[in-house]
Amino acid sequence: MVQRSLHFKTLAMAIALLIVVASAPFSVAETVAGSPLGTIVTTGNVTVGNATAPTGTTIFTGDRVTSLQPTLINFNGGSRIEMTKAAATFSRQGKTLVVQSDQGLLRFNFKQGESVQINAGKFRFTGGTESERIGELGVNQSGQLVMTMTKGSFKALNTETGESLDVTPAASMTVAGAGQTGAAAGGSKTAMTAALVAGVAGGAGIAFGVKDALTKSPSN
Repeated sequence: MVQRSLHFKTLAMAIALLIVVASAPFSVAETVAGSPLGTIVTTGNVTVGNATAPTGTTIFTGDRVTSLQPTLINFNGGSRIEMTKAAATFSRQGKTLVVQSDQGLLRFNFKQGESVQINAGKFRFTGGTESERIGELGVNQSGQLVMTMTKGSFKALNTETGESLDVTPAASMTVAGAGQTGAAAGGSKTAMTAALVAGVAGGAGIAFGVKDALTKSPSN
């Protein structure tokens, strides 16, 4: 009788433990992985992963977005990125929005205070949270890279050499090709525009006013 009682108690404890494990909340990592980042606005061809993405598609952390025509991504925090002939992967690491830019033209408007990290080639762009950051980044598969700013700043770190420089409206950044490991800071006019590097003729914005939206504060 005592042995049977102990058996039932052990079984009851095992069932209770299974219920606790099954009903436990998801981990922070699981919650972040499933968190929406923003939505897509487009009139062209856009894919998220391998699936076609129409206007209104929600993107999640880890999604890779590829666009031929200009495509606007409205992030939940109020920041925006316009992509043209571009491919980029978007995610969040803690409170930081991480953009992995592989190619194409990215026009961005990050709101003041938003923590952002842009990875492009061997460079990592961070900082500048004290101000709104408006500018554009052009990257191509030949190793050319241009970043220009019209407002705010980014700190560019060469992850191979450890060298860094500030990209501001008065000091754009140009990497001429894969054979050059450095970046040149100069005036607001660079030898190559970001649109030219990305292969975007004229750098024209999307027809329904993305360019105008990107030159204004998110609060406007």
